[in-house]
Amino acid sequence: MKIVKYLFSFLIIFFTLKIILKLSKNLEVNFYDFLINNYLLISTTIFLQVIGVFLSTHRWRESIKYFSNNPNLKYKFSEFLHLTSRANIINNFLPSILIGDLSKLISPNKKHKKKEMKFIIFDRLIGFFTLGNLGLFSMVYINLLNLYIFFGLIFLEFLSILFFYKIQFKFTDKLRKNIFTLNFFKILVLSLSSQLFFSLSLFVLLINVKINSVLLYNFFISVFLNFIGMVPFSINGWGVREWSADKISLNQFDSNNLIIASIIFGICISISNLLIYLIIQARKFKN
Repeated sequence: MKIVKYLFSFLIIFFTLKIILKLSKNLEVNFYDFLINNYLLISTTIFLQVIGVFLSTHRWRESIKYFSNNPNLKYKFSEFLHLTSRANIINNFLPSILIGDLSKLISPNKKHKKKEMKFIIFDRLIGFFTLGNLGLFSMVYINLLNLYIFFGLIFLEFLSILFFYKIQFKFTDKLRKNIFTLNFFKILVLSLSSQLFFSLSLFVLLINVKINSVLLYNFFISVFLNFIGMVPFSINGWGVREWSADKISLNQFDSNNLIIASIIFGICISISNLLIYLIIQARKFKN
């Protein structure tokens, strides 16, 4: 079974690198010139991503705070931030988000790992839910999805939530009872905010290149590409995001700029999380 897992991971890495290298080879815009001419925007991208990491960490912490009575799962915010940043770094280099999320289990909680895993999964699903709906709406705005299909998907989503609410399952019992509360709404707002900041971090890279004269269109392009990063069996959306950027472009100029912006966005994810991780590590060492 492990051999299959490693083989599958190798194939994901191989095809991810193949797609990125192929798209990069066809670029007519100099990658390094883009870096030099847009260093302020790149710095802003990193800053916005740091805020996004803080908000997503807060979402995970609040989920445990409101939905768990286990004191062993409640530790300092800095520890949650440390685990989140480390998981994000791993996710950005290795196939499947599951690997990074499993690293969150190496926490101050020495017992009750099953309960901790439940909240890690719950937190991930909340992130998928908010980004998924943002992504679908962005597809409607940039004419990639029919409005009727969009409302049909929203209706199916609503039915799924009702089904989840009605089922009697011990694993979800505590969450099910709290799903229509103000606390749950607060978690949704935190999740939505974090996803918007990540989308904004990609959007600022498109300010100078102007894929479209309408800024709102550029923003929803950024939301869509961030949404595409959710694709399972990928390395945090690498390759899939750049391939999608190329496919939605109207011309070669737009394609060049979108692909470069997407690659820099992915690099900045590692930088922003690495900065957070190193600062926390330095503080731990000092103490």
